Amino acid sequence: MTTNNKNDIVSTKDSPKPLDAAQLLLNEQQVILDNAGVGISFIRDRLIQRCNQQFATIYGFASAEEMVGSSSKCLYQNEDDFRQLGANAYPCLIRGERYTAEIQMIRRNGTLFWCRVTGKLINPDAVEQGSIWIIEDIDQQRHDDAALQALHHQQQLIFDHAMVGIAFLHERRVTHCNSRMADMLGYTLEEIHGLSTAAFYYSSAEWEAAGRIHREVLASGKAFSTELQLRRRDGSAIWCDLRSKAIDPTDLEQGSIWIMMDISERKRHDQELLRAQEALEQRVIERTQALETVVASLHREIEERKMAEERIRHLAQHDGLTGLPNRSLFEQRLEQQIETATAHNRQLAVLFIDLDHFKHINDSLGHHEGDLLLRSLAERLRQTVGHDNTLARIGGDEFVIMLNNVESSEHIEQLISRLQKTLQPVLRVGVQEFNVSSSIGAAIFPQDGVDSTTLIKHADTAMYRAKANGRNRFHFYNHEIDREEHERLALRNALHQALRNQEFELYYQPQVDVAENRITGVEALIRWHRPDHGMISPACFIPLAEECGLINEIGSWVLEQACAQLKKWQQAGIDLRVAVNLSAIQLDDPGFYDQLEDCLSRHGLQPEQLELELTESMLMKHVDHTIDLLNRLDRLGVYLSVDDFGTGYSSLSYLKRFPLDTIKIDQSFVREICIDPDDAVICRTIISMANSLNLTVTAEGVEEVDQLNQLAEFGCHQYQGYLFSRPLPADELTRRYRQHQPTASESYTI
Repeated sequence: MTTNNKNDIVSTKDSPKPLDAAQLLLNEQQVILDNAGVGISFIRDRLIQRCNQQFATIYGFASAEEMVGSSSKCLYQNEDDFRQLGANAYPCLIRGERYTAEIQMIRRNGTLFWCRVTGKLINPDAVEQGSIWIIEDIDQQRHDDAALQALHHQQQLIFDHAMVGIAFLHERRVTHCNSRMADMLGYTLEEIHGLSTAAFYYSSAEWEAAGRIHREVLASGKAFSTELQLRRRDGSAIWCDLRSKAIDPTDLEQGSIWIMMDISERKRHDQELLRAQEALEQRVIERTQALETVVASLHREIEERKMAEERIRHLAQHDGLTGLPNRSLFEQRLEQQIETATAHNRQLAVLFIDLDHFKHINDSLGHHEGDLLLRSLAERLRQTVGHDNTLARIGGDEFVIMLNNVESSEHIEQLISRLQKTLQPVLRVGVQEFNVSSSIGAAIFPQDGVDSTTLIKHADTAMYRAKANGRNRFHFYNHEIDREEHERLALRNALHQALRNQEFELYYQPQVDVAENRITGVEALIRWHRPDHGMISPACFIPLAEECGLINEIGSWVLEQACAQLKKWQQAGIDLRVAVNLSAIQLDDPGFYDQLEDCLSRHGLQPEQLELELTESMLMKHVDHTIDLLNRLDRLGVYLSVDDFGTGYSSLSYLKRFPLDTIKIDQSFVREICIDPDDAVICRTIISMANSLNLTVTAEGVEEVDQLNQLAEFGCHQYQGYLFSRPLPADELTRRYRQHQPTASESYTI
């Protein structure tokens, strides 16, 4: 069979005759059964005559065929349940009605689960024809409902026994409140229910004025807070600390919540204190008014000047957000300690701390909440560092620590371990919880630097090495880091020149049909011939290209070269599909689709001759945007495949949501397919699943005949790997294609 378009299949055999209407109907019904999201079974004499795969999956069976012919008794916990359902269902079914119930049943592995069963006789007048049963797995829903009820009960206990009054209002009437609120205002719960809040004010004017102010604040989304006197049922006054918030600031009609504390006693004490203070002040004023005025004025002037000077000095040397020393004060203290350490022949160390992924946290929280999070983290660090050492904040999410009297590197490692553990516990900001990790670099005086600038710089360099090693790590500075950084910078500079100097080349690895042992396509793989350095691995320069913003330019070059070569092969009578790997950055580029369409058009290629390979992680990033782009590419006719399947998000959900044509089994599973039963099961499952979804399967990294035989047995369609060929330059691939013309009997498999 030869494929020119993924929607058109041309067979060498005679076309089959059109299906008659009955067979077409049966086929359509089978598609519905196979793809239904619920379990469906046909039962006769309480024996399973037929069921779909979802029915088997719900009860823990590998396939529907395993269940056919079995008694439905195996689906129940015991004989009683089995008979009880029959007794309950029969009266409904015999009347021709649908029977529905929620019951516990049992999976094949013995675990119980809740499900909703719905049954109906196929023909009430001919019971012997059996019945159809639809099964929905509602076990998780049941558990969720129970958890929700428990949470509601806990919240109700808090509400009922709170030490503050709590009330919910709608149109300024009490719809619900706790007993504490009713008690404070002198009502019973029955009396206060439905009562207008006007009853709590001494006049309608006061009530209306309070309503206007209250509404303005709630509409802004803020909480209303005030201290005021309210009227109790018996007419007496009660001083309250009242806090209120709208249920939904965008829709005040949904009402608000009041939280109220009785502060009458505090107000009484305040008034007594105020009267006593006023009396005392009056006596003092009467006796020493003139002298007091002069002394007070002079005292205020002196104090204000001192405070102003202290504020200026503090602001110049401290971080305004956390109150920690800033870089300037830290460097002063570090220079002082360097002098002391030099005089006494001691060591000290500088630690440079950077919070991992804090920018993403800050973007999701907003800057105000991000500042609150930084204050909390700074306080944790302050408590861990202690008073003998100096902690400073020198940047957005960067802190430095000076450790005095360092005894050994083990001493430093112990403190770093405590610091990282200090930052790890969950931090709550509002309703959100965050886990924060850190990357830490360390530089030691005097071996890593003899001045503050050098020590901080080297600690910073070591921190970036820790971050490059995987984050949530630490690293000591050494001179090897500088050498590697210089090499990395040189590689980055050379990468900028590589495109202009035509140092890149595409190699092509054949993709081979397992059954016919013929080349059906190739994967384009970029190679970099760096002058005086030889071949550079893509694993080294692709991440660097993404980091320095060159990946789109390199990706465009790869696409252009692959299409140009594909056109040459087409003109030479070589029928191949070329697969090109995409990066996540290319996928996010708004202009990628137009660029691809233009490239195909300029080279006169049909879209189905090109295949784009994406990774699982790329598919799951910005899902809505990705689905939209892939649907456009699918409509264009380009083939789409998932590379390294099984190593990332591996989910049936995205296989269903995305318009994919091929999945490629990662070579990590293929490598030990013949010796590791787990890898064999994974490969077989992937292939079976793909066949069910009408997807092509390509196995990567096939290097041995036994591996190919095993894949062929599982039903794999294509493979690529060193067993057939390494990646080759275009001219070598052309020769290999022409030389490899398999006969009908030629195959690697036995």
